[in-house]
Amino acid sequence: MKPGSDIAQHKLTNTGKKHQINWPVIRRQPELAEIAELQHSGENIYLLQGKQVGEILLHYGVIDEYNLSVVLAMQKDSAYKNLSLGEILTGVGIIKQVELDRALLVQAGIPMVDILSIDIPSEITRIVPRARAREKMVVPVGSYHDTLFLAVSDPFLFADMSFFTVMTDMKISLVFAPANEISQHLNVHSFSSKNTGASKEEFRIQARRDMDFPPGQSAYTETISTDVSENDSIIINLVNQMILNAIQEAASDIHIELFQGVEGSSVRFRRDGNMEDFEEFPRIYHKAVVSRIKIMSGMDISETRRPQDGKISFSLPGGGRVDLRVVTIPASPGVEFVTIRILSSGEPLPLGGLGFARRDMNIFRDIFRRPYGLILVCGPTGSGKTTTLHSVLKELNIKERKIWTVEDPVEIVQPHLCQVQVNNKVGMTFATVLRSLLRADPDVIMIGEMRDDETAKIALEASMTGHLVLSTLHTNSAAETVSRLLGLDIDPYNLSDALQAILAQRLARKLCTACASREEAPISEIEDLADEYYQSAHAALPGTAERIAIIDGWRENFADNGTFYLRHPVGCEICDKGYKGRIGLYELLQATPTLRHLIRHQSSASEYLATGVADGMRTLKQDGIEKVLGGVTDMIQVRSACI
Repeated sequence: MKPGSDIAQHKLTNTGKKHQINWPVIRRQPELAEIAELQHSGENIYLLQGKQVGEILLHYGVIDEYNLSVVLAMQKDSAYKNLSLGEILTGVGIIKQVELDRALLVQAGIPMVDILSIDIPSEITRIVPRARAREKMVVPVGSYHDTLFLAVSDPFLFADMSFFTVMTDMKISLVFAPANEISQHLNVHSFSSKNTGASKEEFRIQARRDMDFPPGQSAYTETISTDVSENDSIIINLVNQMILNAIQEAASDIHIELFQGVEGSSVRFRRDGNMEDFEEFPRIYHKAVVSRIKIMSGMDISETRRPQDGKISFSLPGGGRVDLRVVTIPASPGVEFVTIRILSSGEPLPLGGLGFARRDMNIFRDIFRRPYGLILVCGPTGSGKTTTLHSVLKELNIKERKIWTVEDPVEIVQPHLCQVQVNNKVGMTFATVLRSLLRADPDVIMIGEMRDDETAKIALEASMTGHLVLSTLHTNSAAETVSRLLGLDIDPYNLSDALQAILAQRLARKLCTACASREEAPISEIEDLADEYYQSAHAALPGTAERIAIIDGWRENFADNGTFYLRHPVGCEICDKGYKGRIGLYELLQATPTLRHLIRHQSSASEYLATGVADGMRTLKQDGIEKVLGGVTDMIQVRSACI
């Protein structure tokens, strides 16, 4: 029987829906990461997941209770017993097929993604070659640990799961996106699919365009004077191409340098913490390129003798913007070097995706949910301190809390946060802004950095008067941070009362999941790791009993049928010599009663460390070694990040 042939005899009515149906569609990477965490822990991602289709359609306002009751009654009739509720509703046009499909996705717990809005990292896009993506009509939209989220138009009938599992060496989790949006995305976002070689060639062509040197004449001259202007199209296109290539390569910084005695100005990218040569352009363009960047960032192009800094809001092809922070520094006479920092996407990352061990995550969450106190995150520049604090604020950011941040610069923007940009030129320092914030009725205050004793004292005062204060400090370890604060003339009794925890962190490069090899580790290598693990915390080699205890614990958590396996970098077309992305290494020192006692007596950093280890703290290197055993990174990266 054709659906709908006799259905019209029943009193089904088209309610003529005028409202927009708000399906739970993912539009931001942090939302996708939250979904991934729920899936990883075996929890439902939708409130109505697993419920009846009729209940789901009713919940989202696709049908009303009257139509639902009529259809349920009809299904009891033998004439309609072979028709599903959805077939009946679509058969008479009460609902559209797309609405039924969305309800089925909710029922099955399959995420829905708006791939025209979500910001897909370039390293994710490159996991699947563009030609293969077009052939299979798929779009990689994100990853979580070793799982790749792949957008397809029909997750229920998609038959290439095993194909992409083998190709990417990752677990595949399907998400839904309409076929027309997948096609549009593949057509519009073509620039982000180029590999490094293609990017360099494109930049090289742009850099050499319109160059016409007489035969035998080199582009190199001792002078960098030229008739080329910063407003010439070749310079404008060159600068734009350079920035696009850096974004495409997932670089964090662009370095433009002109050294004596060379023919070209060099462009280098910092990616995953490493400096990499990208390309060169003729040195006679250097001055015009610097001037062009100054114009874009609002600097004075006539001032070449003093350092300057500025900011650019750069438009991307196909929509979207990226913020850039620019610094120019005079180097050799008449030459300025430029560094461009590519700021983060502007959205906080979920705390669960930063690489915390379960123990540290649970303790840290418990601490920052307290109503007051001082929490510090320490580490060198570029170790991810601000990212961690904004991930914390993301969990604290509810309407019942008033949250202020004081930052330099404001890189990550969150709704409902009151964020203040430091401006030393007009006297808006960390200390002066913080002093005013104490009269602005805050619940939580985040200070971008404790740079001086005045800021530290005001922050401590705020944490003791009913506010939760989060800040960063440039120190090497959690234990050393206490000594550093006391060195800023902080009262030890006040510090012992206010301090809740200190989190030290570093970033280590992750092994590429697509190409890393997995090899059995000899027991001698595991014993060496155990020695290094113990020595990191105790400054001495372990005894036989201690070594055996460490290895037995690892065997329970990391071994495969009693055998240890370690991963090693190989290198492929989607990674950099076997590495792709970075993972956090953490050291969490809690303010226990014993630690507070040591602070009041201004003990040494070694005593703070010993107390933390006795209370269960793992050092940065210990956390790194466990990530090595888990196959996330290798010891080369851990040793380069940790002392």
